[in-house]
Amino acid sequence: MINKMNYTTITRYQKCDILIFKNDIENNGYDKNKSEGEMIDLAVKHGCPIIIKSGKNGKWYLKGNGYTIEHIKNEINIKSGKFRDGVYCLLLE
Repeated sequence: MINKMNYTTITRYQKCDILIFKNDIENNGYDKNKSEGEMIDLAVKHGCPIIIKSGKNGKWYLKGNGYTIEHIKNEINIKSGKFRDGVYCLLLE
């Protein structure tokens, strides 16, 4: 499990979404008008190492709670670059 208090780096992966339909918090997503900083704060608060922005005008999603970092990175390697422009994933480590 990932310790939510020890995130030290944030890595951005363009055109990437993982753990489709496995949203940990707010099953229907967060408002598109939230800032990236607000989403990082929420991800840390809820122990979610993945933040997804589903497009320029898309919602935000928090994911990955309970998954190992190895599993998450494997998913990112498989899915990175396979989504439309504007979709991106932030990995908090």
